[in-house]
Amino acid sequence: MSNVNLISAFIGAVLSVTIVFLTRRDHISPVVAARWFAVALLVLFVSFFPGTIDWVGKTLGIGYPPIIAILVALGAALIKILLMDIERQKLQTKLDRVVQRLAILEGMMESERKVVKARFNDQRESQSPKVNQHND
Repeated sequence: MSNVNLISAFIGAVLSVTIVFLTRRDHISPVVAARWFAVALLVLFVSFFPGTIDWVGKTLGIGYPPIIAILVALGAALIKILLMDIERQKLQTKLDRVVQRLAILEGMMESERKVVKARFNDQRESQSPKVNQHND
């Protein structure tokens, strides 16, 4: 094995151990962990069998096969960024709806507060002793 393959195998192994650690600590969900674990296994596979990239390159007619790994990584990064933007937009929409509901509830509470205050003042006035005024 060459140094590049050893480094790739090391990266795959560290990535695998990190994923298991993060999953056990509930920092990432099992579904997300499965995707990352698949990436780690792919890195390990390619590091132990580097001829796979060359074979895929020849099969697809690519003149410089190592570019396949770069293109796959770039494509995966772009898909991940797109998925993150979609999730962020969903969260922003939920947040906007919660803020709107909160504003509606605050408005309703304020109007109820005014009604209660008016009723309280009316009851206080009706219970206060009336002073008889006699004109002598």
